[in-house]
Amino acid sequence: MKKTIDTSGLACPKPVLMTKEALGENIETLIVIVDNPAARDNVSRFAEKQGCAINSVTEKGDKFEIEIAVSADVEVKPINASDYKCDLPASKGKAVFINSNCIGRGDDELGGNLMKAFIYSLNEVDNMPKSILFMNSAVKLCVEGAETLDNLKMLESKGVELLVCGTCLNFFGIAEKLKVGKVSNMYDIASELTSEATLTI
Repeated sequence: MKKTIDTSGLACPKPVLMTKEALGENIETLIVIVDNPAARDNVSRFAEKQGCAINSVTEKGDKFEIEIAVSADVEVKPINASDYKCDLPASKGKAVFINSNCIGRGDDELGGNLMKAFIYSLNEVDNMPKSILFMNSAVKLCVEGAETLDNLKMLESKGVELLVCGTCLNFFGIAEKLKVGKVSNMYDIASELTSEATLTI
């Protein structure tokens, strides 16, 4: 079984921690995508310390793809995260936290129209956000039939990371209808919120 994880945009030790978690699964090959040399070296060093073999490290544009052969008897050992730190340039843009499919309270139709206009406008501003985080009913903006889909897909194509709360999708019974963004969890969303300047909508 093969698994791929994309850690692009994440500062160490997060790529190493994600690799550690994946190595604990029942897989034979793990491909880790990173976007800087420090993360490339840290992930490779960590995997080898766990008794795994590095099959290849391939440079693809501004990213590196590390293919790890996972031994059948791999026993993932505890790590000291401070051993895998790296300094990345400060990222530009804010993390935008959206917790509803409407803006403000009062009239839902007005609030929905305001939200559509806001997401459209994010494509037009000079300083686009680094990421957008969707929780509670905001996840409905990312599913099949949502009038915000095209503009969100455009933002994603421009490099804006869209993190969509998986618990919220399941609560509303719309997980299978997700059409844009990446299913995420509270840990990743909290990490993003606490590592970047945040704008809450």
